[in-house]
Amino acid sequence: MRVLLLNPPSRDTFRRAGILLPPLGLLYVAAAARARRHLVRVADLAVERRRPDFSSSDVVGIYCDTSRYPWARELARLAKGAGARVVMGGPHPWFCAEEILSSGHVDAIVKGEGEKVFPDLLDCWENGGDPGSIPGLIFPAPGGPQDTAPPERIHDLDSLPFPARDLVDLSLYAPSRLGTRPLMSLHTSRGCPYGCRFCSSTSFDGPKWRARSSENILSELEYLVKDLGYRAVAFLDDNFLGSPERIHQLCEGILQKNLDVHWWCFCRADTAVRNPHLIQHMAEAGARNVFVGVESPSPAQLKRFHKGIGPEQVREAVEIFRKNRIEVLAAYILGAPEESRRDLLATIRFARKLNTQTAQFTLLTPYPGTALYEQLKERITERDWSKFDAVHAVFDHPRIPRLELQFWLIWANLSFYLRSWKSIRGLIRYFHHRLKRIKRESSCNQPSPGSLNG
Repeated sequence: MRVLLLNPPSRDTFRRAGILLPPLGLLYVAAAARARRHLVRVADLAVERRRPDFSSSDVVGIYCDTSRYPWARELARLAKGAGARVVMGGPHPWFCAEEILSSGHVDAIVKGEGEKVFPDLLDCWENGGDPGSIPGLIFPAPGGPQDTAPPERIHDLDSLPFPARDLVDLSLYAPSRLGTRPLMSLHTSRGCPYGCRFCSSTSFDGPKWRARSSENILSELEYLVKDLGYRAVAFLDDNFLGSPERIHQLCEGILQKNLDVHWWCFCRADTAVRNPHLIQHMAEAGARNVFVGVESPSPAQLKRFHKGIGPEQVREAVEIFRKNRIEVLAAYILGAPEESRRDLLATIRFARKLNTQTAQFTLLTPYPGTALYEQLKERITERDWSKFDAVHAVFDHPRIPRLELQFWLIWANLSFYLRSWKSIRGLIRYFHHRLKRIKRESSCNQPSPGSLNG
């Protein structure tokens, strides 16, 4: 079948920081569908301005997270109007299937991983079969949405073909850098056993952690460095350090193969504290930046988040990273329903005192598929899904008005980044480079959902 896969425009954290990376999830699905001999095209509307051409497509697949649903909904309407069958995947469609299918523009929703389910659905439609027999689907039926069996998790991730990066124009992502080095992304594991209440990863990818082998990762890494010329990579796994032994093997492979590559990853504070020698090995193998979810300095709030760490572990982890000259981006969440103004101020002061190179402050956002959403759904007052981007207040806080929360977010950033002359100079350098990137990306300005008509 002729397949078009779409990545809607994005305003996520990476884009706001000037980082544009290929949609690896879609490219994995593209590679799997192509292996079944389907004709696949990919359009990444996060970097492309052109309106997609639906006329030559039998099936249009659309990735969708919560903040991008308005764009995904409009793309689905256009694709359906052009005569294509429409499939949505990603965390938002799975957890909001009834609303999405009621539009009449979507023929099926893929639950969880798409590398097996989506090609199975394509084969089924091509051969006139019954999609109800395929695990991992939700689709319209006379009596309401039909939900098939739970999705089958892919346990042997080494069996998957590498993402089909040849289906996108990699030059469009050239502004993304780690330092001065061109940056490319990798996924090396799936699943998360921690179950943080504000995150849907455990629900979407499953609680069992599954990983690619170090040999398989090294093979892709060599391809990126030696064949495509990338000298920096971002490991985008939620739980990259799920197996310290695997990361030791990966670091040893990077050193033995003499790969000149710098990299960053997500890292839990408790993992760093338990494995200081691993952090040292990572630094020797090119690790330069880590993203650490601090969230709050309050042990009680961290327990409510089901985070599984404490503030002392955070302090110790940051010192370990400093000793190994690894820069830390610490992430904080403001506005939990139990928090007072004093708690918000304590979080901001903690961030200043921790004094990491960078910090990310977000407002607590109850995304569909999270335990937090079930807790707060009666308090949600924002009905525009595009505002679910962690920088807009979307629920009625019991103590602090929504508009005031927005000012607290602004104050958190000002307070942190104006804390010293060194940080002010770093902020000026950031905006200088950001403006240069904006000029380079000026041809990629994103339309509003309605403008996709034109």
